[in-house]
Amino acid sequence: MISWELIIEQLDWGTWELDVLGLKLEILAPFSLIALTILFVSIFIYRLNSHPKQRVKRLQQQKVRKKWLELYPIHATPYEQIAFLSILLRRIATQIYGQACNGLNGDDWLAWLTKKDPQVFDWTETGRILIELPSMPKDFSIEKEQVDVIYQAVLAWVKC
Repeated sequence: MISWELIIEQLDWGTWELDVLGLKLEILAPFSLIALTILFVSIFIYRLNSHPKQRVKRLQQQKVRKKWLELYPIHATPYEQIAFLSILLRRIATQIYGQACNGLNGDDWLAWLTKKDPQVFDWTETGRILIELPSMPKDFSIEKEQVDVIYQAVLAWVKC
């Protein structure tokens, strides 16, 4: 096992001797500190800006999703609200994951949503109304609480 030992001795003003694993190095202290500082700052700036295009694209997509949510029909019937949220959720999932979610329907769609949900919402149980809605009559009674739960779950997708 190699033990790391670093011994720093000041030889005279501005010169240090480093003893690392028996290897002796003489360095100029101010120069090395400035060089290390520049190196760390450069790495930090590079990491911060490493993927600016992806970050900008993600923020633009998030703005689009928020605008879609502004179209939410507040004064519509619960049936129409759930229908809107179902369509919105499909659009958001397609925007985020592309073709991976296209073609999914029924229980497969709900299982996929549950697997990918940002807040681990159980779509297979709670979101079942999304796949049952098309076969329901338009005057079917849907509770406001159920609409609110679905709305909050879709809101989590809007924010991701």
